[in-house]
Amino acid sequence: MARSRERDSDNGLCRTGTDTQGRIFRSGARQGYYHRTIGPKLPRRDGGRYLLGLFLVAALGELGAQLLLQDAEVFLDASMKVPLPRKMLERAVKLRLVITATTGADHIENAYLETRGIPLLTLKGQNHVTNQLTPAAELSWLLLMACARKLRYAIHHVEQGHWDRELFPGIMLNGKTLGLVGCGRIGKWMARYGHAFGMRVLGYDPYNQDWPEQLTPVSLQELMSESQFISIHVNLTEETRHLIGPKELALVKPGAILINTARGAVVDEDALLAALKDGQIAAVGCDVMEGEPQVRKTRLWQYAQDHLNCVITPHIGGFSPDALKVVLEFTAQRISDFFKE
Repeated sequence: MARSRERDSDNGLCRTGTDTQGRIFRSGARQGYYHRTIGPKLPRRDGGRYLLGLFLVAALGELGAQLLLQDAEVFLDASMKVPLPRKMLERAVKLRLVITATTGADHIENAYLETRGIPLLTLKGQNHVTNQLTPAAELSWLLLMACARKLRYAIHHVEQGHWDRELFPGIMLNGKTLGLVGCGRIGKWMARYGHAFGMRVLGYDPYNQDWPEQLTPVSLQELMSESQFISIHVNLTEETRHLIGPKELALVKPGAILINTARGAVVDEDALLAALKDGQIAAVGCDVMEGEPQVRKTRLWQYAQDHLNCVITPHIGGFSPDALKVVLEFTAQRISDFFKE
């Protein structure tokens, strides 16, 4: 995204107008991207209009991003679909800011940005914004319940024209133990949900200082060995990469259910597959994959083609129009503030 220098012109490739909410937009026919301005309209000193000085050029996938980066002053990412390795960033000679409307940014090569003094801003630490957002926690709970009730099996069964409920005995959540690896914003929402369903809730988080009454802090080893349901909610760092591996999975109760809506690389995929195949893990629900979006190359996706105890969604946890409206408005204001400084 770059600041607009031609806000009211029509050059044949782009047209300018006003949408139903009174916001100016521009759309273009160039292959790989379209244009749209963001933010509220404000009067310009000369009597015209401007949009916080911002003009949005939206890339339609990786090709569009490659075409646009060379002229961009700001790159705004709200989808995590396009990785930003050093090779791409080197072409962005005018780049001054990279900002995401997400808490994670492991798909962006921040080490290279630091060498150029380009800041990378994410939603991490912006608790006044993120604490009101629940979609990722809601999807985590959906995956947990889908695994507990063998939902993928049951849907497939009915789609085949069958009707035999005795094939799908569900697990009652009341009285079971839920273990949360990571007890930040999403982990705490999960603790509320677990408590509401009558579950005992354990949490592992060496950095958390705020433990609500319904969440009991324990070691990772105790959590893995005591929980029938394990849900992961940590950022991906060198410390958390493959945090859940063979050693940890060997501790779980046979038939446990694992949920991962954090990052794929937090779990050792080979160890998880081994645990699924020998029944140590009865089912897995995940919204993230190591190597996404190229999921066909992952062994877990390949396993899921023939095993209905693996429920995978395409990193949709935080994708909700209600939540996006909040984070995009906040992110747009941060960009405007950056250029005012």
